[in-house]
Amino acid sequence: MIELATPEAPQLIGLDWGTSSLRAFLIGHEGTILGERNGSDGIMAVDPETKDHRGDFSRIAQVAIGTWLTAHGPLPILACGMIGSAQGIAEAGYIDLPADLSAVGQQLTAIGLDIGELHIVPGLQKTATETTAPDVIRGEETQLLGLLDPERTDPTTVILPGTHTKWVGCQGQRVTDFSTSMSGELFGLLSTSSILSRLAEPTDDFHPDAFDWGLSVGADDPAAVTSSIFSARTWALEGRLHPEEINDYLSGLLIGAEVTSHLSTTADSSATVIVCGTADLTMRYTHALHRQGRKTVDANPRAAATGLLRIAKQSGLVPTKENSHA
Repeated sequence: MIELATPEAPQLIGLDWGTSSLRAFLIGHEGTILGERNGSDGIMAVDPETKDHRGDFSRIAQVAIGTWLTAHGPLPILACGMIGSAQGIAEAGYIDLPADLSAVGQQLTAIGLDIGELHIVPGLQKTATETTAPDVIRGEETQLLGLLDPERTDPTTVILPGTHTKWVGCQGQRVTDFSTSMSGELFGLLSTSSILSRLAEPTDDFHPDAFDWGLSVGADDPAAVTSSIFSARTWALEGRLHPEEINDYLSGLLIGAEVTSHLSTTADSSATVIVCGTADLTMRYTHALHRQGRKTVDANPRAAATGLLRIAKQSGLVPTKENSHA
């Protein structure tokens, strides 16, 4: 929990309400983060068989932001993420591609909670074609809005690494395409539930040589990644790969295959590349991109909060400078 002095009056409570986590931001008019709380009460904290669905979500919100409302009075509450899914409190729908992020605020879904009205951001969806599968984004559209400079119109590739990594093609603030990679979830399964996990020794230390070795193997033949994965076992049996290095080797192999594949098929070769994830994942993807000769730019570490404020201003939940008489 982070609580800061409040030299300015709060304008908005923003919630990044995902599957397993809930991040709450107390936001000032210029985007200053006046308070931040991180918890594990994602939507999975509510039993799908509950008889008081709305009440359970209200109680979670009360714990997360109730003291802010007590201290500052009623504030607009805006949420993005899986809270707007079929498993959340209400379906917020999707916007079809190509999607203009500057208009997201016009399509919010509102639902009453005990603590006040909750406004929910819609996701983005890519419809199926004869050659491509459908795809969806929920929560990342808000991060994107916080990452993309509204004054720029050049192409940008945004990589949002995580359990389900998103590769997003943008033209200014217009999302033209995106693709989801399950490398993060696959790594989690391999490192905890597969035969490889029997040999691995989990550690918090990073082993750059093992990671780079994995990057090279994955990048060499991305299409053969399911075969290459087994080399983590055979190199360990040979003694070339030490138990504490196995997970970093696997991470490099999966990220190397993913990055190489996307750079050759979906990422605009002339586009600026932004990587925004946890510090560890951002480091790993950035390193993989640099090895492929692609430059990256620094990301806004609180992109979700910035995006929530921009959407609140679009929708009129928070007045813009032009409409404020303060």
